[in-house]
Amino acid sequence: MNQYLLCPVCDYDYSHIIATLQVKDNDDYQTTEVIVNQTYPISVKTEYKYRSQGNMHILFQCEEGHYFIKSFDGHKGNVSIDENPLMDELAEYLNRVYKDQKKLSLSFNYELLGNIEKFLKSKNR
Repeated sequence: MNQYLLCPVCDYDYSHIIATLQVKDNDDYQTTEVIVNQTYPISVKTEYKYRSQGNMHILFQCEEGHYFIKSFDGHKGNVSIDENPLMDELAEYLNRVYKDQKKLSLSFNYELLGNIEKFLKSKNR
């Protein structure tokens, strides 16, 4: 039996990997930087539930147009899966921004990068 990743918004099983997001953080449970696709650093300082350099998130888009993120967060030797409020909020934000989008790109582009950066900058403290 095949096990497919389902979109948590609509349960559709056709999804595409759009981007990776690596979160750098400090010892005060705050982000310092988010690196998109190992290429685009975004400086951000906001509350972060984890304190580790081993945090990786994968941004997906289903063929119905919904964004969702699978999160992997390391903390003191344990890895939490899909328990990251910041990434949940980012996916919700992207779904609001692209709610009325008529044509799906199903790929990474600079508009999407700009919207990720806009969301993260709005979280700066």
